[in-house]
Amino acid sequence: MELTDLERDFLRKLLGESWVSPPTFDHEIVARLVELGLVETTSIRRYRVSHHRRRTGGG
Repeated sequence: MELTDLERDFLRKLLGESWVSPPTFDHEIVARLVELGLVETTSIRRYRVSHHRRRTGGG
């Protein structure tokens, strides 16, 4: 699968910890990563979402 530069950068930022989006964040930016199962999201407050890398079984 070919990721965009923005998607790769976002995944790198999630390596160490989860990230909480600001209220104005455009979630469509990471929607494909969620659809591919690479990122999980958790709604924590209205208009705020926590993003974290999905743990995989390999390596």
